[in-house]
Amino acid sequence: MTIAVNHCDRLDRSGRQSSVASGAGRWTRPSTVAVLLWSALFAAELAAIAALCDFRLVFALDDAYIHLAVADQILSGGYGVNAGEFSSPSSSIIWPYVLALTEAMHLGPFGPLLINAAAACATVFALLRALEANGLFDDANDRPFGYLIGLLLVFNVSAVALPMTGMEHSAHVWASVVTFLGLAAAARGSAPTRLHFIALVLLPLIRFEGIAFACAAIAGFALLGHRRFAGGAALVVIFSLSGYFALMASRGLPLLPSSVLLKGYLANLDGESTSNLPAVVKNMLRSIATSYGLRLIMLGLALAGCASWLRADRKALIVCLTVLAAIGAHLVFGQYGWFNRYEVYIMALAVAALLWGVAQVRPRLPALQWSFTKIAVVLGLGISAMPYVTTALVTPIGASDIHEQQYQLARFAKSFYRHAVAVNDLGLVAYRNPNYTLDLWGLGSEQVRKARTSGQYGPAEMAALASDHGVGLVMIYDVWFPKGVPSSWTKVAVLRTTTVTLSQRDVAFYRTPLADAAEVTSALEAFKATIPPRDRLDIIAP
Repeated sequence: MTIAVNHCDRLDRSGRQSSVASGAGRWTRPSTVAVLLWSALFAAELAAIAALCDFRLVFALDDAYIHLAVADQILSGGYGVNAGEFSSPSSSIIWPYVLALTEAMHLGPFGPLLINAAAACATVFALLRALEANGLFDDANDRPFGYLIGLLLVFNVSAVALPMTGMEHSAHVWASVVTFLGLAAAARGSAPTRLHFIALVLLPLIRFEGIAFACAAIAGFALLGHRRFAGGAALVVIFSLSGYFALMASRGLPLLPSSVLLKGYLANLDGESTSNLPAVVKNMLRSIATSYGLRLIMLGLALAGCASWLRADRKALIVCLTVLAAIGAHLVFGQYGWFNRYEVYIMALAVAALLWGVAQVRPRLPALQWSFTKIAVVLGLGISAMPYVTTALVTPIGASDIHEQQYQLARFAKSFYRHAVAVNDLGLVAYRNPNYTLDLWGLGSEQVRKARTSGQYGPAEMAALASDHGVGLVMIYDVWFPKGVPSSWTKVAVLRTTTVTLSQRDVAFYRTPLADAAEVTSALEAFKATIPPRDRLDIIAP
C-alpha cells in the first residue's frame, strides 16, 4: 500500500533513521498492529453475528438487501426491485453496479461484506502509514501513543461495525480518506497518484454527500499546482453524474434516488416555497443540537487551530481549509445517525486531517507542550469514537433483529406464501424473490413515492396499488400509516419480535380481497411452526 506515504526507510526530521521503520520492525509499527487488532475485532463481530443468527450471514440493516435486489435487476436488464418496473431505491450511483458484479459471481451477501471489509482495512492501514511517514510516531517514546491512536482510528472510521451494514459507506470512508491523503501528499511535493484520482472521482458516485468534498478537493488540488489532475477529475465527475442523470431520465425516474428524496435534508424541502432557507436553517440547528454535530464541530475547531499554527505554510493551509469546507457543508446539509453511518465519512475525514495537522505542527512544539497535545488528541479522538464503539457492540444485536424479523418475513413470502406481497420496510423480502414486492413506503415504487410527496396517499391509494399489482398479503408496521389501512383488508396475524434496533417490534399481516383465505391461513400455520423461539406469531381467527 503506497497511498501518500514515503518509503518506510526514510530519515526523520532530525536526520535519524525512523525507529518506527527500522529498529522496531515491520510488525511493531502502529499501522500493522492496528490492522491485526482490526482483524481480531472484526472476526469477533462476525462470530457474534453468526452465533445469534443461526450461523447465517445477516447484515445489521435491511437496506443492504435493497442494493442486492437492484443489482439482480441490473443483471436482468432492469433497474429497481421488481422485474419490468423501474424504480431508484439505491442511495448510491455506483454501488448497485459493483454488487451486480459480485452477484454475477454468485457471492450473494458475501459480495458487499468482502468489499466493505477490504475498504475498512485499507482505510486504517493507509491512514496510519501516512501518519508514520509524516513523523507522528518517530520518537521511541511515542510508540504507546501510536498504538493508542491506531486503536482509536479503528473505531473513528467505524471499521468494525460499518462493514456489517452491507452498505456503501465503508467504501465512501475509504475514498474520502484516500482523497485527503492525496491532498496531503501534494502539499508536501509529491504528485497525486492514480489511486488518489480514482478515490476522488468515486466520491460522488459512492454517495451523493461526496459531491461537497469532491468539489473542495478538486479546488484544493488546483491550488496546490496540480491543475491537470484537478481538471481531469472534474471532467470525469461531471460526465459521470450527467450520464447517471440522463439514464434516470430515460427510464422516467427522478434525477435523485427515492431514498434521497424521501429521507434526510431533501425530504424537508417545501416544494411550494420559493426558498429552501428554512430547511437549511433547520438542518444547521440540528447539527448544533445533536451529539454527532457537536463532535464534528469539536474536530473542526481543533483542525482550525492547526490551520492557524500552519498559516505561514500556504500548502498545508490549503489542505486544512479544504477539509474545513467539507465539514461546513456537512454541518449545513448533512445527516446523522441511522446506525451511525451517515456522518462517519466526514468524521473520519476530520480525524485524518487533524492528525495530519498535528504531525505538521509537532516539530514546533517543545517536549512539555507535545505531551499535553498528545493527551488532548487522544481525548478528542476518544470522544469522537464513542458512538462507533457503541455501534460495534450493538451490531450483532442489530443483525439478530434483522434475522428474527425481516429474514422471517422473507422466508414467509418466498417459501410459504409464494405470491405477490406488500411491505413498508423494503429489503430481504424483495431480494431474490421471484414474485412481485410492492413497497408501500415508496423507496421501491415510483407510484407510491409520487403519491407520498404530493400528499395524496392514504388507504384508498394503498388499496388501488395492491389491486393493480395483484397483492394478496400485506406485511407492515401499523404505526407507519397514521391514516389507517383500507377497510377491505383483513388483519390475519401479527409477528411479534423482541427487536432492539428496528423501528417496530410488531408486524401486522393483512389479507386483501385478492387472496385466498384458506391458502393464507395454511401458509401462516406452516410458517408459525418454523419461526425462532424468541418470535411469536399470533394468528387471528378469520
